[in-house]
Parts: sequence; C-alpha cells; structure tokens
Amino acid sequence: MTSFAKYLFFTMLGVSVCLQSGNLAAGQASAQTSPAPAATGAQSSTPHGPMPAELTKSLDSKKLKEGDPVTASITAEVHTRDGGTIARGSKLVGHVTEAKARSKGDSQATLGFVFDKITAPSGKEIAIKGVLQAVGPSAHSNEPAQSSSVGPGMMAGHEGGAAGTTPPAMPSMSQNSPPGVVLNGQSKGVVGIHNLQLGDNSVLTTNGKEVKLDSGTQMIVQVEIQPQVE
Repeated sequence: MTSFAKYLFFTMLGVSVCLQSGNLAAGQASAQTSPAPAATGAQSSTPHGPMPAELTKSLDSKKLKEGDPVTASITAEVHTRDGGTIARGSKLVGHVTEAKARSKGDSQATLGFVFDKITAPSGKEIAIKGVLQAVGPSAHSNEPAQSSSVGPGMMAGHEGGAAGTTPPAMPSMSQNSPPGVVLNGQSKGVVGIHNLQLGDNSVLTTNGKEVKLDSGTQMIVQVEIQPQVE
C-alpha cells in the first residue's frame, strides 16, 4: 500500500512539472511571435512654395471690407513636392484681412488679403495658407517684358532627378520699373508699381488715397498646402 502511494505521488508530480514547462514554453513562444509596435515615421514636410497667379477681379481698399472674397487664377502648371500637379487655370480663393482708405490723420491706405484654398478645374478643392510674396502690374501689357516668362511652375523643395528644381533667377528691377515686367518665383515685394509697398502679413500699403489693384495684377503667392482631414 505504501509503495503504491509513493508511485502515485511521483506520477502526479511528474505530470505537474510537464504542464508547467509546457505553459512556460508557450508563453515564451507567444512573446517571440507577437508583432512589435509599428515604428512611427517622421512626418513629411508640408508641400509649399511660390505660385504664379493673377487677380481675376480688381480690388480697391476704399470699397472693400474685412472678409470680402478675393479670387485669382494660377497662370502656370505647378508640380508639388509630393508628386502632384496643380493645373494652370486653377483658382486661388481667399478673403480680405484688412482694407482702409487714407483719411484725414492717416499716413497710409492699406489692403491685406490671404488665400485659403485652391479650386481645380475638376472642382477638387485643396486647403492652403497663401500669402503674397510679390506683386506686379498685369502681364497683358503692350510693353515688352523685362524678364523671361514664368513658364511651368515648381513648388520649392520638389525634387527632380538628383537635384531640386527652382525657378529661374530674375534680373534686378526697382519699384519704378516700366510696365510689362513678368514675375517669377524669385520675385519679392512690389515690382513695377509706383508708390506701393508690400509689408508683413500680406498687407499692401500706399501713401495715396487707396490701394488699387487692377484685374490681371500679377502675384507670386507663397503657398503652404494644409493636411487633408479624413
């Protein structure tokens, strides 16, 4: 009877040890085969750069108020850093941020506006932040152009082949340059328009009675494309 009890005891002990070893091995295998947390890659920089455009409707700081719409037409096909294309003729849509005619006691008249989205001919809309980099007279002038045509646009930072592509350099021109100038991605400030300055926050100022921009006024708009919200 004693021998049988000992035999039964050692048999149960062996089974228990085997079960524990099996559970431990299973736990180790599970830990080894569990997928590691996915690495979070660095977010790519937001596509941005200069876009050539022209006003589709004249603006007058004497007649405008904050929030009024502003529209422009993109005048060259633009290739974005992520490989996309924005067609020539797409619309820049924005709004007036401030507008003031010079009255008694004022030193300047002001007109500020920014762009909020691009509307492609297909109807697709792209949210952006767009501010003025340069302003010039309408390119549809009978006077000869003072620089090479803008040609196909390229947003800054887009890589073509081994090197990035940048707009061609623009000859140096004073604010009093004659009409007929053509802006490009290198242009900055006000070119070819007398008594008009471009300050911070996309605000134009003049010592005259009001800031007036004709339909067709050239612009280089510095654009930052906003991430799409799912």
